[in-house]
Amino acid sequence: MDADTDIPARLTALKDQSGLSLREIARRMGYRNASSIQRYFSADFVKPSLPADFVAKLLPVLEGQGDPPITREQILDLAPTLVTEFDIAPTRTSPKALEIKGEVAAGLWMEAGLFETEQSEESTLAGGDCRFPPNAQYLLRIRGESMNRIARDGDLILCLDFMQAGIELKSGDVAVVERSRDGGHTIERTAKRVVRHKNRIELRPESNDPRFQDPIIFNDHSEEAAEVRIIAKVLSVIRPVE
Repeated sequence: MDADTDIPARLTALKDQSGLSLREIARRMGYRNASSIQRYFSADFVKPSLPADFVAKLLPVLEGQGDPPITREQILDLAPTLVTEFDIAPTRTSPKALEIKGEVAAGLWMEAGLFETEQSEESTLAGGDCRFPPNAQYLLRIRGESMNRIARDGDLILCLDFMQAGIELKSGDVAVVERSRDGGHTIERTAKRVVRHKNRIELRPESNDPRFQDPIIFNDHSEEAAEVRIIAKVLSVIRPVE
């Protein structure tokens, strides 16, 4: 590789070709923030190549993206000249078992301290959703009929930690929500469909049970907003074979 090659400019060109934002590229590579990879796109980065481990993470994110599709060779050309494809292949390890970190049971109010001391258990499921960081994913068990249009009693839902993954919830997403009362001493955990309006957010139930039909509607300045905390995005439902 030519030592005078402008790596930041070429990397930026690949980003633009892919149609992905810097934040999205960072997230898919397993980083929480765009700032983790920003230096490689900056003119201040004057090295003749990117680190091999960085290219290994970049390959599955950019390859095939854009029109025309980004080729493997375009990405590998940013790696050190003497590094082979074998050298930058990511180390494959056995996926870690997902933890079951409690339950979702709308209508069941518990003392806040009981939520904090919930005992997690290791499931027989591993890996999670490969689009997101593994350590930001976990399982919750559904109890009752609070979201029976999507998940039944006893099902597991795969959750992505809202804060840890640094995601933005979109209208239509299903979120796990914790609602508090009595000054935060008691907490209810439930799941709702996110519907964004211009000046407010509405969290709608996903149940045909008449007990769970009331939506939560609030804006950033409402009293309700202070009592509601979105903790996770629901990625999928896992149902045991009957």
